[in-house]
Amino acid sequence: MKLWQLWTVLFFFILGVLGLIDYKITPYDHSLSSLIGIWEGFYEINPNLVDPNFVIYKSGGYDGQFFYLLAKDLFNENDWSLIVDSFYFRYHRIGLSFITGLFSHFLGSEHYPVITLTLLFFTFSASVYYLFKLLPDESKWLVLFYLFSPYSLNSNLLLVADSFFVSLAIISYYFYREKKFAIAFVFFLLTVFTRELGILFLAPIVFVSLFKREWKNVFLFSLPGILFLAFLFYGWMNTPNHLGTNPLGFKDMTDGPLFGFVKSFFDQNTFQFKPKELPKLLFLFSFLSILIVCYSSIKESFLKDIDILIPILGSMFVIAIAEQGYWRSFDNLSRMFTLILPFSLLLHDVTKRYSFRFFLGTSIVLFIFLLIRILFITQTKEYFLAI
Repeated sequence: MKLWQLWTVLFFFILGVLGLIDYKITPYDHSLSSLIGIWEGFYEINPNLVDPNFVIYKSGGYDGQFFYLLAKDLFNENDWSLIVDSFYFRYHRIGLSFITGLFSHFLGSEHYPVITLTLLFFTFSASVYYLFKLLPDESKWLVLFYLFSPYSLNSNLLLVADSFFVSLAIISYYFYREKKFAIAFVFFLLTVFTRELGILFLAPIVFVSLFKREWKNVFLFSLPGILFLAFLFYGWMNTPNHLGTNPLGFKDMTDGPLFGFVKSFFDQNTFQFKPKELPKLLFLFSFLSILIVCYSSIKESFLKDIDILIPILGSMFVIAIAEQGYWRSFDNLSRMFTLILPFSLLLHDVTKRYSFRFFLGTSIVLFIFLLIRILFITQTKEYFLAI
């Protein structure tokens, strides 16, 4: 595959995305703010943070609202006035909110939706290019699976940080592989502050640097993790006015391996299977197929793939222990697979494995289902405009 061919496909992909966005916002007075997913309850307890004429849903808000509210609160005169469902859980994933909040502060917070969409898809497009550069010549066409990733697309359309995090990780990893360590450090720093799983990319790099006695790299790539821990400590020492409407602990969001998947089929202790459960099975098949891929890589090329395998296995661990609430939600599940798809493309000799081909097949089916879900299944919600 040639680079010009990739740019051509990317151009038409962006046109298609613009069409999807227009379709999604049409029922809501063509307002991009409808993508944020602000629920009436959080609007009522954070009235000073929501811009006038933003779409507010009477039910069914989503996580994009927390990135928006945190972005507004970071640059609001009233420090720590934010009230969300679990403050610390939102607060330490500050990367996307800080960048979008900074731009919104200078350009106008009413432009937050278009600023965030531009940032997300610009960063995603850059990561597509750098993944293309990372792939060997005979495998460059595989980048199309990442370009049409249902996980990244859904994350970006929801204005949440998962795809942004993965895009930053790909860019960081590219510059690390190119031995441009200063640039890699900057992007790894942003990666870690966007989502703590970024530390899993740094751990093998630091380990290899220790083994090679490259002390400068040991310090450089340990620093993002150290700064992140210092940031967490600072947050604990400077508590906000409100810790959240429903402060969640680690145990509240986890369960035994795949117990959440099994429990998600039960309602009041009664097993139920409905057609809407079919995508959940596809996610399970994706999980099992990539698990086989990782097992093969560990057996055949663990030392070559260690820097890729550790982040993938970390993501899979999160999926495995996710409680039933995550498994009941297509949006939540798809976001957890965002990292796995692009980085699995970089594993050695991965295309030879039937389990990997099956994984790519499920991603194609889920991409088609995502389009069907947006165009034909998702119903218009009752809403009003913020005052």
